[in-house]
Amino acid sequence: MSESNASQKRDDLDTSSPEGIVPLESVLCTEELHRRPPRPPDYEKENRALSVLARALAESPSTILQALADTILSVFEADSAGLSLLTTHDGGKRFYWPAIAGIWKPHIGGGTPRDFGPCGDVLDRDTPLLFRHFELRYTYFLPVTPPVEECLLVPFYIQGKAVGTIWAIAHDERRKFDAEDERLLQSLGTFASSAYQIHTSLDALTLEMAERQNTESALRVLANTLEDQVRDRTGQLEQRNTDILKQSEQLREVSHSLLQIQDDERRRIARELHDSLGQVVAALGMNLGTLSKHAEQGATDLVTIADEGQQLVQQLDHEMRTMSYLLYPPMLDETGLPNALSCYIRGLKDRSGIDTALIIPEDFGRLSGEMELAIFRVVQECLTNVHRHSGSTNALIRVGREGDRVFLEVEDNGKGMSPEKLLQIQSQGSGVGIRGMRERVRQLNGHLDIQSNANGTKVSITFPAAEVGSSKGKA
Repeated sequence: MSESNASQKRDDLDTSSPEGIVPLESVLCTEELHRRPPRPPDYEKENRALSVLARALAESPSTILQALADTILSVFEADSAGLSLLTTHDGGKRFYWPAIAGIWKPHIGGGTPRDFGPCGDVLDRDTPLLFRHFELRYTYFLPVTPPVEECLLVPFYIQGKAVGTIWAIAHDERRKFDAEDERLLQSLGTFASSAYQIHTSLDALTLEMAERQNTESALRVLANTLEDQVRDRTGQLEQRNTDILKQSEQLREVSHSLLQIQDDERRRIARELHDSLGQVVAALGMNLGTLSKHAEQGATDLVTIADEGQQLVQQLDHEMRTMSYLLYPPMLDETGLPNALSCYIRGLKDRSGIDTALIIPEDFGRLSGEMELAIFRVVQECLTNVHRHSGSTNALIRVGREGDRVFLEVEDNGKGMSPEKLLQIQSQGSGVGIRGMRERVRQLNGHLDIQSNANGTKVSITFPAAEVGSSKGKA
């Protein structure tokens, strides 16, 4: 629908006296776009949509704006979608809607004020915006049904000047927009810029039929240009995918190196605590003992001080041994995983009160040093999370072999995680501890799975036979 036709159509929104019930910031939720887990880009779907639009531009230019609205509706799986363009006959005082798809399609030809409406806010801020229930501010939307749950709008430009917006609407909570939706809508906004130029050319064509042949020729050229742009964009996206894969592999290599450096440094500090500082503390304890014996002959106050000093030395020695073990358990190299785990869970019970059962076959044997360390660190992280977050006082660890695979399971009977938190973890998110576990398992080609509900949490890990080997304890 052209601007002149839209001006003749009665606007079904009464915007003559706009007044907001709530401030703008109360209906804006743009930051949610980057808080929500983004969908992976579907470049094949995006390219198909651009190709369809390019063909529509060549075959039926007069309907290109509606084709664009239909495409947005389909690609975004939205409930309504459309375009808002600034009027030109009155200096851009209003937005009108030349094309709408979906539930709001009957409102084609309507519009909103330039100085008080969602589209105007987008142009004022010159950035994409996500609104929730904007009828609370722009009350002229209150009679329009169904109401808007979320509306994502992006500006588009002609020769560097913003002249309108394109938008997608969800009328219920089924659809939540994210950062990938923002990127995709901006990509389609580039096409909307070309479509708008075609649209204005169509208005001129209606008034200047004599120039029809020249205009059709120009449209065909533009269509060919868009086809070339689609091809160029496809090449760029393919190259970008290749670069992302290379960067991802490099990041994994750096991550693996950092974990290795961290483990080596922990081993060094643990031995330093155990060997060097341990000797110093032992010597200090002996000196305090000698001092106490000599002080018994006359300085009773000094005896008390010396005894208290010996108690502090003993406590310091215990704390140093505990810290050394937590940094890197020497028993892991010397006697293997079963004894190292048994010693760790005994110490954890003393420190935190968590009663942990360990089920592991007596003939379990040895694994590669890297795998034994990975299993130990995963158990350490899991039990730390049980202590800090679950509220459980019990835990169960199972380690064993099934055919050509090694498995590890850690369970608790705590309060579990919320579905939102579990979804974030399963989509490769969450904190440093989970990422560290996932990286250790990935380096050994293993698989990590986390399940949680109101009855507790279970972490399961399996390693393939190719990564399982026997190794003797390290010196």
